[in-house]
Amino acid sequence: MVSKFINLATLKSNLLLIVIWLTALFVRFYRQDQLLGFYYDQGRDAKMAHDIITLTNLPTIGPTTGIQGLYLGPFWYYLITPGYFLGNGNPAVAALFISVIESFSIFLLFYLLTKYYSKSAGYLAIIFWSFSNYLVRSSRWFSNPTPIPTFSLLLILFLLNIVIHRRYYQLLFLTLFLGLSLQLEAASAIFFIPSILLFIFVNFDSFKKIPLKYYFYSSLTFFLTLIPQLAFEIKNHFPTTKVFIGFLSGKVNTISGKSWGIPTIEFVINRLKFYYQVFFTKLDTNLRPLTFLLFILFIIGLFYLFKTKIQNKLVQISLIWLLVPLFLLLFFQGNYGTLYDYYLTGFFSAFIIVFCLSIFSFPNRFLVILFSFLSLVIFFNGNLIHLKNYLIANPDGPTHISLGNQTQALLFACQQTQDYNLNIYVPPITPHTYEYLLSWYSSKGICKSPSQSNQKTVISLYEVDPNNPSTLANWLKSQDTIGRIEKQQIFGGVIVQQRLRQ
Repeated sequence: MVSKFINLATLKSNLLLIVIWLTALFVRFYRQDQLLGFYYDQGRDAKMAHDIITLTNLPTIGPTTGIQGLYLGPFWYYLITPGYFLGNGNPAVAALFISVIESFSIFLLFYLLTKYYSKSAGYLAIIFWSFSNYLVRSSRWFSNPTPIPTFSLLLILFLLNIVIHRRYYQLLFLTLFLGLSLQLEAASAIFFIPSILLFIFVNFDSFKKIPLKYYFYSSLTFFLTLIPQLAFEIKNHFPTTKVFIGFLSGKVNTISGKSWGIPTIEFVINRLKFYYQVFFTKLDTNLRPLTFLLFILFIIGLFYLFKTKIQNKLVQISLIWLLVPLFLLLFFQGNYGTLYDYYLTGFFSAFIIVFCLSIFSFPNRFLVILFSFLSLVIFFNGNLIHLKNYLIANPDGPTHISLGNQTQALLFACQQTQDYNLNIYVPPITPHTYEYLLSWYSSKGICKSPSQSNQKTVISLYEVDPNNPSTLANWLKSQDTIGRIEKQQIFGGVIVQQRLRQ
């Protein structure tokens, strides 16, 4: 597919595409060494990547989900490992590696819309996707849901290739990337399954022509992606399976005692409001009256899209990909009734596609140009200033915590001339971040590791914790019993105290 795309789209004819992609990479890379959110999850992931690189541990289970006791597969750990290897352990380089993978979604969006609809719609889509404040920050979020948009678009591409171009062998790729997606972000990827099944049902004539051998090999491929989790389950007497069944049956993470049910009118209204907020903030950071104008254009455009373009396969799969999960989630009441923004990560690209298709479905060319221009004006007005403020943010703010001031604080703490003890407080208690950074710096000879025996010098390093002030206060009291503060240095939301033991 890549070679064919390059043959069709020469550098000259797609110069604007290259410029947009390079600019998108810039806003995804800029000051990542300072602004990267490197917290509990990222520290845990970094330690797992180090274990893989050193072959001290090859994990068969991945990160936890929002449901306690329910784990993903280990694919995320292996996906970030090349980034840590290339960066010699540097978290910023590993994060950039994932951002590059996410940036492939720009080419996929452009390819899908250009090939199956129009080049102009493709440009509109990648402008939205490349420079949306929320989407840029999502691509810089060094966490397992980050690559999901790229995987989501690949699944759409494979489905279209199977139906339109009869590339039946891509059923194997479809099941492979579906299985890997389930290991990245289950809350999104679980809804890929009913969407794929519905698209297969709508296009059953095409799928019934696929030779049985491809169905067999595809089923085997999907099963292979589950082997690490299956091995973990068998070894540990199926703990994740029990939690998952408990969640589905309403025994885990629910208030009402059920995860699924017929929603009340009030529940539906609140969820629809949530959908509006989640999706349209990707076009306009702060919802405004002008944002509602985009919504009106979207709804009118959908009418024309259904009326005139519903036979277009890209239109079909994009609408299915977006609407099926939104419909099913109207009945979802689990996880204490909470639906987080990132649960819909796998459908953001479908929303951008459908929005652009709706704008370009207006029957009058003048209206298409007018509404495209109006959408871009509202988009840039609502995103660029917020994106700029984020990229030039001062990391010295009193509550700011990111890789930049975390590393400054740790370097100040560990570059001691004498032996020292190190005590760390971070929410939520386990200091994976600093454990990894300290180990990394020690291996490079930058830092001196803390002593395991009692030393005269004690370093108390802590992060501000506005959500749990009493917990932090109690910890600081415990530090006061160790010794008096000789020196204190503040690095934004990270504070380092050098104490002399009493």
